[in-house]
Amino acid sequence: MNTWLFTLTWICLMTNCRSDDTDIRTMDRRLLLNDPNTLLSHIEALQREMTSLKSQVTSQQTEINAMQNQLVKRNPGTGSIYTVWGRKSCPAVNGTTTVYTGLAGGNEYHIHGGGVNTLCLTHNPDDAPHDFPTRQESSSRIHGSEYQFNYRKFAQDDDVPCAVCHVGSTTSILMIPSKLTCPNGWNIQYNGFLVSNANYATYSPFDYICLHNDAEYLTEGARLHDMNGHILYPVQATCGSLPCPPYKQDQYITCVVCSF
Repeated sequence: MNTWLFTLTWICLMTNCRSDDTDIRTMDRRLLLNDPNTLLSHIEALQREMTSLKSQVTSQQTEINAMQNQLVKRNPGTGSIYTVWGRKSCPAVNGTTTVYTGLAGGNEYHIHGGGVNTLCLTHNPDDAPHDFPTRQESSSRIHGSEYQFNYRKFAQDDDVPCAVCHVGSTTSILMIPSKLTCPNGWNIQYNGFLVSNANYATYSPFDYICLHNDAEYLTEGARLHDMNGHILYPVQATCGSLPCPPYKQDQYITCVVCSF
């Protein structure tokens, strides 16, 4: 409409039309508005403009996708890592992959020095540099882990496997004690029950780890060898400062590992 008015004004200026030519301008305007060729040309112009805009949007989206791909290549370390205890491989859920398999280990059960956390050691350890300084009389020590109870697929004194897992679609991993299910919006990686060292005054403290509810033994050759080392017992509730209910005396404590 603005283009047509500009055209009429230009014609008026070129032909020295007078201000009293209102009827003629109104008639010309009606002719232009009712002219099929004029309407068709404007529709075609709009279609060309829309096609051009679509082409620009497609080009910009291609550039955005290319930038996103570059960012992913530069930052491939997305997702979360956790350890499944008692299994030789990771659960096939939520896009989980196995980073490596190993054997559980840690400090000896009755030694008060050294570390307290349980580690997932690899099956193919690398040697330290040949010139690494040594103080063997005071070095910390690490031992393999053994079950100290019988349950389903394993027996007391069996060695404990483990696997380190990667979940690419998540940003957080959480182990929740005393639960078998995850909060709303979280996904279950696996559930089981807590294990740690025995509750003896002469034993050293270990961390609480979540043993898979379908745990297995490490290898056939490592079965039932009572070597002790880093030994694992189930964890039970003790009423008192821990309220009962909702807990119960001697209740075995469950656990669940959740991803988000």
